[in-house]
Amino acid sequence: MAKFLDLTYYYNRSFVFPMYLRLDDNGLRKLPKFYNDLVEGDYGKVLFETFYSKNDDVLIESLINEHGIFFEKFLALNLRHRFNLYFSNAEKSNNLLDKCAQNFNVTESQNRLIDRIKTDFLKILVIKRNNFSFYNKLLESVKTKSQIKSCRVCGSNFQPICLPDWVYYGSNGNDSICYQCPINANNDRDELPNLISKLIHTIGFIPNANFNPINYNFSSRINRDSWSKVCTIIFKMGVSGNDTLTSNSIFKKHYGSWFKALVYSNVLPNNILKSSRGVRCIAMSGNECNSLDEMYVDNWFYKNNIKTIKEPLYPYHKQYNKSGRRRADWKVNEYFIEYFGLKGEENYDKKTKEKLLLANRLNLKLISIFPSDLNNIEKKLSFLLTS
Repeated sequence: MAKFLDLTYYYNRSFVFPMYLRLDDNGLRKLPKFYNDLVEGDYGKVLFETFYSKNDDVLIESLINEHGIFFEKFLALNLRHRFNLYFSNAEKSNNLLDKCAQNFNVTESQNRLIDRIKTDFLKILVIKRNNFSFYNKLLESVKTKSQIKSCRVCGSNFQPICLPDWVYYGSNGNDSICYQCPINANNDRDELPNLISKLIHTIGFIPNANFNPINYNFSSRINRDSWSKVCTIIFKMGVSGNDTLTSNSIFKKHYGSWFKALVYSNVLPNNILKSSRGVRCIAMSGNECNSLDEMYVDNWFYKNNIKTIKEPLYPYHKQYNKSGRRRADWKVNEYFIEYFGLKGEENYDKKTKEKLLLANRLNLKLISIFPSDLNNIEKKLSFLLTS
């Protein structure tokens, strides 16, 4: 039977207490040369001066109290805003990026250097906490999490200490289950609506398409008391541990998308899902639309028997479509069609301009529809009736 995750490798290995966290009898760390150089070197000192906050000791202690030896990924999460704020100012951060590259003698992208800096500061911050109280709490957590538990979903025996840190973090520290639980990989399409309705009733909200017990954005919203019940429902659905990383989910297989699965399950009022950009809805054609206005246009195509391709890819362009993944809203014969409904938003206006430039550079036939066109859509698109 299929498992949610195969963690055989992790459950067969022995836990090794990180060297950089260990203290000797004098409260000192016997650091490998790399870590010692990092803490004592000019680069490390600059990192500490740049990012350290006097509240960090309290933060670390609170995270160790809650998560024990698994605290580091949660510490990184709490530091994220601090880093993002600093690196949003290119002029201020360029010197630090150069210093990082020089320290490691590497030539790397800015994003890779930023990742190095984040990791290095976290290690420095932790190493500098030469505190027996912190250390003893870590040792106690290892002892506690090494005790054998019975999984609250499948009943298998396991040790939480063997969970990989990405599973522990992704599940928001919910270590009451083993995450190797069997899943219903052969779920029938008609069985899923009841499970979807049951899940939404249990958690009290409609999750995003990538919901998964090891997706922190999902797990952090779930009440701990209902965790095993939520996971039981998800495993019955047939969701696997890979569904948080790919779009190849049980819902895409049976319905085309998670949104269409929600519509089929009758859990959305008027088959509409509210989002930060408006609503998502299903047009008469069965196409997914990102707004009621977009659905209005799609319905016009459908009522007039105009065959469309939904969300076609634009041709590649080295400047305006470097990834090759930029899409239009529809394509009818040789015409690309866009509904530009969020005019006035800075990022959206930038993307609109780039699409117009893309069409111009590649001599594409692009029809631009704006909200002001909707009252007379027939006039705007009537030529397609004879094309």
